[in-house]
Amino acid sequence: MIDNQTVERIQGAAQIYDVVSDFVSLRKRGVNWVGLCPFHEDSSPSFYVSPAKNICKCFACGEGGTPIHFIMKHEQMSYPEALKYLAKKYNIEVRETELTEEQKQAHNDREALFIINGFAQKTFSNQLFISEEGQNIGLSYFRERGFREDIIKKFLLGYALEERDAFTQTALKAGYKQSLLEKVGLTIVGEHNYVADRFRGRVMFPVQSLSGKIVAFGGRVLQKEAKTAKYVNSPESEIYHKSNELYGIYLARQAIVKQDKCFLVEGYTDVISMHQTGIENVVASSGTALTIGQIQLIRRFTNNVTVLYDGDSAGIKAAVRGIDLLLEAGLNIKIVLLPEGEDPDSFSKKQSATAFHDYIQAHEEDFVQFKTGLLLQDAGNDPVKKAHIINEIVATIALIPEEIIRLVYVKECSRLLDMDERVLVRAIAAKRNELLLRKKPTTHPNENTNNTPVGATRAVAQNTDTQNTNTPTGAQQNATSDDTQPGQPQGSAPTISPLDPYERNLMYYVIRYGEKNMTYVDDETQETLSVNVIESIVQDLQTDELELVNPLYKKILDEAFAHYQDENFVSESYFQNHPNPYISHFAVDVSTNKYIESKVHSKYKKVVTEEEKLLELVLYAVLNYKDAILKQQMDDINRRMAEAQTRQDADEQQQLVIQLAELWRKSKKELALHLRERIITKI
Repeated sequence: MIDNQTVERIQGAAQIYDVVSDFVSLRKRGVNWVGLCPFHEDSSPSFYVSPAKNICKCFACGEGGTPIHFIMKHEQMSYPEALKYLAKKYNIEVRETELTEEQKQAHNDREALFIINGFAQKTFSNQLFISEEGQNIGLSYFRERGFREDIIKKFLLGYALEERDAFTQTALKAGYKQSLLEKVGLTIVGEHNYVADRFRGRVMFPVQSLSGKIVAFGGRVLQKEAKTAKYVNSPESEIYHKSNELYGIYLARQAIVKQDKCFLVEGYTDVISMHQTGIENVVASSGTALTIGQIQLIRRFTNNVTVLYDGDSAGIKAAVRGIDLLLEAGLNIKIVLLPEGEDPDSFSKKQSATAFHDYIQAHEEDFVQFKTGLLLQDAGNDPVKKAHIINEIVATIALIPEEIIRLVYVKECSRLLDMDERVLVRAIAAKRNELLLRKKPTTHPNENTNNTPVGATRAVAQNTDTQNTNTPTGAQQNATSDDTQPGQPQGSAPTISPLDPYERNLMYYVIRYGEKNMTYVDDETQETLSVNVIESIVQDLQTDELELVNPLYKKILDEAFAHYQDENFVSESYFQNHPNPYISHFAVDVSTNKYIESKVHSKYKKVVTEEEKLLELVLYAVLNYKDAILKQQMDDINRRMAEAQTRQDADEQQQLVIQLAELWRKSKKELALHLRERIITKI
């Protein structure tokens, strides 16, 4: 794990202009720099870089953050990976904290497998270009497929020699253990000391994880007479789980985000050929049925998926069955049927990127409509077959989570199937009930199965403590070498509490001025005293036993209170550089978009800065929050009184009247304090 001092050195060294300008063309505008946003299709410059604050912000799509979080978003890296990226850029040595012996062993074993795969990839690539066998067989094959040398190197393609244990012997001589070679699946060990390479006489396709690490290989045999499988793939291992990987995702991730679309194809060469054409937002399921893990990987970057099929009708019918999972995940699925005899590999080689996109736009079809039309072709006038098709389409539409989208499909499918909409609606409702019963949770019915509390914002829905790589426990949580990233939020955003604007206003002062001290004169002693902003807010809330509703704000306030007395604590910088991206993004948003430092003009025409009136402003923020809570409580009591009156429950009405009177007294007390402080602190 990266130690805190290294993290602080990276944060101190990384300059937002240096980092962003590596990817975005910037021009000066006042004290800031501006350019086209790399996170959405930006026609006019809306992406601002502030060297003074060391943050960036797009005022169109809202993306932004510190240098670390810019790299996380742009390069689709985890927090520790972004730290290491910047450490390399600024020549900072990455020091890691001491692990237990068990942690060291587990970490070392896992890293060793990555290292071995990296060594294997370099060996196979070298053999492709340097060895006579590799050039004559492997390189010739790739060139016959029309792959340029730069594309071959981009995808790290290689060749495994025909000799039985050529790679194993090379790896052993280089110092790698046979047990680990076997564990990662590169070497096969049998009885009577039998040792052989898994991949022999094959062109090699390395599979990269989201962070670019080699996790597995696919090998294609070239000799037609060979009585062996055409493709051999790495077995499952500690670092490779087939159901969680997509071929090409590492090279496609940025293009998918920018285009807000992912093309899904079947094989390695489909991905490679489309890249060579200039279409980079493409991944492959590598010939296997789509899995939940692969779908969640796509969802990190986009909700829009276009599946490309060749003209093989039998293959299409088998493949469409696996797409139901995409619909169930709430993704927007389109289908493109390529001309007869073409697949994504062959078709893309005949097209420019523009022509390819034009073809897709002209032939893209909604999946449900495509599936309906495809099945109807086989049904003809057979009523039994048609009934079977209707049941299959109903089952597909029932998987879609959004009701409005389901209704749109019902309307269209009722036309295509010549069915009454009401019949389809009833059938879909019955199917959804059946699905819900199958997925019925095992938790107690009174348990809250939703981890996001009511009143949280969408940002909080993303900020769950289950995301262990990005949820901190302190100022600089030790970064792990985990190869994962937090997933995208699922489902709709929870209801926002009516108190959220007031709590957000408190967070503004906590983040913007948290470490500042506010001076005031004691009424009795006339002594000039000072109180810290964070301490003042916390004490005011504790006095009335109040706790923030929004868990993200509560987390920020708790952490601020834990560190406000630290000698070098600067609240704005601390939270903007926070390892939790949701806290960091919120802090950046507070510092830029909606909260601009105000200037108050006094009766003497003197411009008073926000910081000079901080005591009054913080007091108002707390009082307004308390006032909002009292009003909410009184509204609730009035509602309950109306219900009690309807039930003619006199005892409950009497109790509620007493509670309401107490709240009124409390409200008047708060108002009196509000007015008193306003008189004392007026300019």
